[in-house]
Amino acid sequence: MKSTIKLIAFTMFVATCFTGVQAQNDTLVKPAKAPEYDELMDSNYKDSIAAKYVKTKTVTETKKEKKKNYSGNWVIGAGINVIEDSGAQDFSNLTESKYNHFGSPVMLSVEYLTSNKFSVSATFLLNKFQSGKDVQGLTIQTGEEPNYMAVDLAAKLFFRKILYKHVFTPYVTAGPGYRSIGSYQAKNASENLVDVPETQDITMNLGFGTYFWFNRSWGLNINYMAKFALKIGDNNDYKTNHLVPSFGIFYRFDAPKNFNDQPPVFK
Repeated sequence: MKSTIKLIAFTMFVATCFTGVQAQNDTLVKPAKAPEYDELMDSNYKDSIAAKYVKTKTVTETKKEKKKNYSGNWVIGAGINVIEDSGAQDFSNLTESKYNHFGSPVMLSVEYLTSNKFSVSATFLLNKFQSGKDVQGLTIQTGEEPNYMAVDLAAKLFFRKILYKHVFTPYVTAGPGYRSIGSYQAKNASENLVDVPETQDITMNLGFGTYFWFNRSWGLNINYMAKFALKIGDNNDYKTNHLVPSFGIFYRFDAPKNFNDQPPVFK
C-alpha cells in the first residue's frame, strides 16, 4: 500500500515538473529569422530538419548568384565605320564630309566577356578612300579609290556603374592593330600629282565607347578609336595616324534564363 502511494506521488511530481517546463517553453518568443533560430535550437541534433533547410537555402542562393554571372559570354557585332585621315588632328573634321571616307564600310566584331569588368575582342574593318576627298592633305583623284582594311585586337575595361547599368555600359579600350591601304594617285596643295604607294603598317589603338542594351541579348554599340601608326618598314611617310568611329548592332549568346527579362549587365 505504501509503495503504491509512493509511486502515485512520484508520478504526480514528474507530471507537475513536466507541465511547468512546458509552460515556460510556451512563453518563449520565436525570432523572426526562423531557420537560424531552429538551427540553434536543434544544434545538438545531427542533420536536423532546420539545419538541412538552412544548408539547402544557402546552396540555392549560391547557384542563383552563379547564374547571374555574365563572365564567359560571347558577343558578335556588325555595323559600319568612317575613316578620318586628314592629318590635321582636328576633331571638327569629323563633321566635314571632305575628310570622312565612307566607301563600302563594313565592321565585324567578336568579343569574349572575361568578367564583369573586362573583355577581349577582335574587329575587322573594310572601307574605301573616296575620290575628291582628302587624306593627309592630298586630294584623291577620280577613279582612284584605294581599299582600306584593318584587323584590331583590343581589351576593354567597363564602367557599368557610371550610368544606369541595365541600359548603358560605357568602356575604354586599347590594343594593337594591322592596317592595309591600296595605292592611289592624289594631288597635293600645289596641284601636282603624287603617286601614293600601297602601305601596310602596325597601329596602336586607343578608344572609348558604350553599349546600349535593348534586352538580354540585343543592343547597339558606338565606338571611337584613335589609331597610331608605327613607323616600321617601308613607306613610313604614308603611315599615318587616323580616327575610326564605328556604329553597329550586336548579339550576345547564352543570356541567363532567370534574369526576369531585364537587359544584361556584366555582373
